[in-house]
Amino acid sequence: MSLNLEIGKFIRHERIKKGLTEKELAFLISVSQQQISRYERGDSTFSIENILILLNALNVPFNEFNNKIIKPEQTRLYNSLVRELELDGVIHVGNLKNI
Repeated sequence: MSLNLEIGKFIRHERIKKGLTEKELAFLISVSQQQISRYERGDSTFSIENILILLNALNVPFNEFNNKIIKPEQTRLYNSLVRELELDGVIHVGNLKNI
């Protein structure tokens, strides 16, 4: 799943949890309701600024976003890179993965 979609799902979940409509969230951050919809579907790329604005409007600590979205993505990318390098014979991790 794409990172944009993961972020969008997170934003949608938090918006609904707070009892806000797309239109209400859009008003809070001065964008259109259509833009909120694009964010939530993962059809729009997020800038750091947009993420921080959305998190602030939804009263979500950045640390929560980091733990739920960023760290799992970093782990996924790292593991993918290690697998690729192992397949190419560049590195051999072997049993180190289990440490």
